[in-house]
Amino acid sequence: MLRWALGLVPATVGGGWTTVRWLGERERRRHEEELGPEDGWEVEGGRVLKGGPTEEIEDPEAEAARLAQEAAWYSFAGDSSASTFTKLALDTFPSSAPARLVRACWYMQKDAWKVVREDLSAPALRDTPEARLLLEFTERLPRSPDWRHAFFDAWKALGQPDFRKSTVLPAPIEWNRMNSTMLTQVHPGEDWLFPVGIVSPGTMAGKEPWMRERVLGCQSIPLLMAMREQLLSLEEAAPMRQACFAAVEERLGQLAGPAPRTLQLALIPFLSGTSYSAPFERRELEALEKLVALREWKQPSNEEVFREMQGHMDVVYGPAHHAWMMTSLAQATSHGTWLLDRARASKAHLSEDELRWLGRLLYEVGARLRAQPSRLELEMGLRLQMSGSELMQHVPTREECIAAWIQLGNWEDAVKKAAYDRWPIARLREESCEHRARNELAWMQAFAGTGELP
Repeated sequence: MLRWALGLVPATVGGGWTTVRWLGERERRRHEEELGPEDGWEVEGGRVLKGGPTEEIEDPEAEAARLAQEAAWYSFAGDSSASTFTKLALDTFPSSAPARLVRACWYMQKDAWKVVREDLSAPALRDTPEARLLLEFTERLPRSPDWRHAFFDAWKALGQPDFRKSTVLPAPIEWNRMNSTMLTQVHPGEDWLFPVGIVSPGTMAGKEPWMRERVLGCQSIPLLMAMREQLLSLEEAAPMRQACFAAVEERLGQLAGPAPRTLQLALIPFLSGTSYSAPFERRELEALEKLVALREWKQPSNEEVFREMQGHMDVVYGPAHHAWMMTSLAQATSHGTWLLDRARASKAHLSEDELRWLGRLLYEVGARLRAQPSRLELEMGLRLQMSGSELMQHVPTREECIAAWIQLGNWEDAVKKAAYDRWPIARLREESCEHRARNELAWMQAFAGTGELP
């Protein structure tokens, strides 16, 4: 769909409701073509009206579970294709508990409570911990200010059941999953495609020169920082990386100026052009000493970046999820990975005093990251500080890092225990992203029993 937009939407086209309806009609036809008469199905508006698989499936239960997982991804995004895939799953194996659960989650969002109750009372799902939580959740929804608090209160009311080993819930939606490339609308002109191309580089194949042109005129440091992280995840020979990486670093240098105000920006020219396997030299330690004097890791804050990204991601399904994805990319934690890799390569090349010096510098960089209220930045900050403590051979700081690491693990386990990111309900996912951007650590601590849910 993004390639369609790039190829056919002229700069003067409007992004009004006519275009949105056209997109919806195109998607309806796509479903009919993919699931249509040649496969024995009758499909209308993304719904399977009759028919099903014409060939015998060797393992119907496993196939239904696979289709239920596909349905879950759509349900996380708020895409109505979720109902199509749950229908296919239940046609394949009517007793599929995963499919029943995903369908119940989807129709909760549509206020189709009769269908929800039917699925939760089906023999395959009835009396399971998952069904009990959803029933408690639905009871609390009318009295709760929002979906996330209804879920959280239901989980606590049931004694905080542990869903970490659930075989009914789908796989969790990770922060870096591009969960939809389907458009819900388009804006006038083409500028809106640039941030969408950052979050999903594969959709811009063949448009690398166009992306590079937008990079050179971009005024947003967070957008460019997110793009740099995405490009680093690609193979070095990837056309997008070849076309845009140097331009992104050049543009970031222009926006930062000769005296960057944040350590995140200052580290880009410091690391640029170096290999992760290259040992540090003494002159680099001297340069890094000056950089760690910068007291701030980044600006603007995660919350401010999230709000900016929300404005860019309003054209895809799951806009808050994808805004959170971009916000997390803009944290640029790959800086820490690069420093750690080079530090490991330096152990056989630096003197003992130089290694202690390097350890202190890593510890200082880690301190800037640990000051940020996000899981990824805290995790990277702790990794840097633990490595720094080892190089300094300083036991007290190492013990403090280990204690903080264990605490972070406890917070993560509490969120996983509730399986918050495994319930395929778009409203739950979307509501949580802004609050995670504001203070993800407070969000996690609430599940661990410390503080209120934001």
